[in-house]
Amino acid sequence: MKTNFFKIVTLSIALGIAVVSCDKNDTNVTSSNQAANVVSDNQTVNEQSESAYQLADDATFLPFGGRNFRETGETLDKGGNGHFPMLGLGWDKPWKGKDGNCATVTKTVTNNVISIVYDFTAVAGGVCGDKEVGGKMTITMPVKPDSTFSGTLVRTVTYDNLKRDSLTVNGTHTITTTVVNGKATASEKLATITVLNSNTNKTITYTSSRIRSIDNKGTSDRSDDESSVTGSTTGKSSDGTSFSSNITKALVSKNTCSKGFPVSGTEEIITAAGVKTIVDYGDGTCDLKYTETTDGVTVEKERKRGKGGKGSK
Repeated sequence: MKTNFFKIVTLSIALGIAVVSCDKNDTNVTSSNQAANVVSDNQTVNEQSESAYQLADDATFLPFGGRNFRETGETLDKGGNGHFPMLGLGWDKPWKGKDGNCATVTKTVTNNVISIVYDFTAVAGGVCGDKEVGGKMTITMPVKPDSTFSGTLVRTVTYDNLKRDSLTVNGTHTITTTVVNGKATASEKLATITVLNSNTNKTITYTSSRIRSIDNKGTSDRSDDESSVTGSTTGKSSDGTSFSSNITKALVSKNTCSKGFPVSGTEEIITAAGVKTIVDYGDGTCDLKYTETTDGVTVEKERKRGKGGKGSK
């Protein structure tokens, strides 16, 4: 399992990943560069949501993709009963991972509410390894009941100038998880998230509402999970273009292959100028290919990632 610190790195990469969209036939492209940039930035929003959710889930061990409230659960795989009495968590001290000296991690409990703070502000020189770091990330949640629980649980993740390399993130991600008979569905609100890239001095700003469900394939291991997400987003892309997007067919991501990028599903994205683009992520094949249709013209593209998951334009 990846460490929490690595998850933070992955989240930051996803938040600001630059993209090369490779057109297979450039002469057929009729959508403006502005619309194409909106599509790219909207994909960054989607990837950020996936990474943010998995980070919160790993850090908190709460249900729905975590280690409890699954059909098989720990009762079969680990010999336990799915109940972590120590502050509702599966560990006595928050994980720091192999790069633990980079962040000060604290965990407190007040009135049955747990707060976990990852603080990078005191990192010497603002550099961890070869990466710039800074700011804080705070996760709050209720003390978790045992695995027989049915009801609603709320987790809140706050980014306070959280910095990784050239990216600085601010905003709040609220995850409301409803558990019924061991099955969980999450409604999510990412409120006024900003992602500033200091290299370009450009910012993506957005608010997104989503409904997420998980197919855990009947195992307690997340590696084979598939997520299905619906919802909508409004915001401004990195070039200042206002846009809205609406998921018209659930976006499905597979942990076995797509790293948060949809393998199927469709979105309708509209710029402030009224340019409408339909993005289709395909039939479930594990690749980074998709199509954009604007003004009746369809272009096949591919989301490109360079070394370490980063891309370049």
